[in-house]
Amino acid sequence: MKKIVFLTVILFIMLSGCIDDFKILSEEFNSLKKSETLNVTINSETFETGDELTIAGILIGKSPEVNVKISKYGGSEDIISKNISISNSVFEFKIDTESLEAGEYSVKITTESGIYKILNFKVLNNENYLINSGYESQNENYYFKNYSWSYDNKKWHLEISIPKSAYEYYKNKPHNREDNYAQYALSDYDKSYLDSMIYNFEKASIENEYSKCDEALFISSFVQSLDYTTDSETTGFDEYPRYPLETLVDMGGDCEDKSVLTAALLNELDYDVVLIELSDHMAVGISCNEDIYGSYYEYNGKQYYYIETTDENWFIGEIPEKYLEDNAIIRPLIQIPRMIMNFSAERTAYSGNYVYYEVTCNLENLGPGTAKNPKINIAAVAVEEGENYIWKPDVSLDLENYEEGDSAVITTSLKIPRNILTKIRCTVYGDNFKSFEVSSEEFNT
Repeated sequence: MKKIVFLTVILFIMLSGCIDDFKILSEEFNSLKKSETLNVTINSETFETGDELTIAGILIGKSPEVNVKISKYGGSEDIISKNISISNSVFEFKIDTESLEAGEYSVKITTESGIYKILNFKVLNNENYLINSGYESQNENYYFKNYSWSYDNKKWHLEISIPKSAYEYYKNKPHNREDNYAQYALSDYDKSYLDSMIYNFEKASIENEYSKCDEALFISSFVQSLDYTTDSETTGFDEYPRYPLETLVDMGGDCEDKSVLTAALLNELDYDVVLIELSDHMAVGISCNEDIYGSYYEYNGKQYYYIETTDENWFIGEIPEKYLEDNAIIRPLIQIPRMIMNFSAERTAYSGNYVYYEVTCNLENLGPGTAKNPKINIAAVAVEEGENYIWKPDVSLDLENYEEGDSAVITTSLKIPRNILTKIRCTVYGDNFKSFEVSSEEFNT
């Protein structure tokens, strides 16, 4: 029995010693924590490439600095290691995440006493590529263009291909619609090329949950990023309004060109837009159902908010100060086709009292849009009686609709009295374009 008691006592003493030692260590650990505490935060857990990462903290203790290490998540190699001084218990460290490739990272902050904290964050690649379907970089019959710009703290890249034949088509069209620049934005022939761009803008807007006004600003930011160039520098003309495909291939233009391109793109997405023509400037107006603040123009009972296109970082409703009091002409985006014509007349026969002429008219619709229900009247004017008198019979013809770019040759005959002073006059008119006439010089039959 004594042996048993003895063993029990020894065991009790040993256990008591262990407990005492544990208490001492615990007290030292607690006292250390009380004298040195570390609180750290980062301004976000997710960053787009190029965003600023801010690491800030408060250290209560005697350490004059902390060490900040950044490494790939799960990796052992430090990408960044820097000592940061502490001022009034506060420290802050900022880096540009442009120096970090996309991926997950760990931040470890250590004090001299060994207290540390680990935070994690991600860097996302904010390079967004919009590539048109059918894009081929090795085809000599196409222009291949690459654009880069920034919007919504992201970098965007757009790659497009435009047939050289389409560019030449617009290059060879008349550039004299200064009376209504809206017509440059409304061509039917370039819609297929613009629509492929629009598809990519619309898809990216949906993926990024942009509102309709955000989407409009997204598209405007692309055009704003194009170079501003004057017509005299790039074409040698004082005024040379570009069609949208010309501006895209030339990768820039002046205020009219960039406004026309912006209006064309937004119009294809069914935005209610107009061109705003100022004394020496042009911009775009947009009517949005969302709450927008800023400068606008009233037209047909709607408010059209100003969009500047010549330079980057202009928001909807922001207008350059010099144009705040300027009078504006609003140009709605309504297609008004322009028909052109030339004709020739050749004497084919004559009788005792009459001369017969074959008249050949070359008619073309320059656009934009389809010329609806065109008609033509061909007559010989009784000059000595006055401009309003013609020799009967004249010829009137109803023609088929002319789509943009369509042309046709119309041939007919006129019977004109002999030995009189006359001229041949051709008049074209229709439902949705301005009527016009072309006349020959006066001549004796």
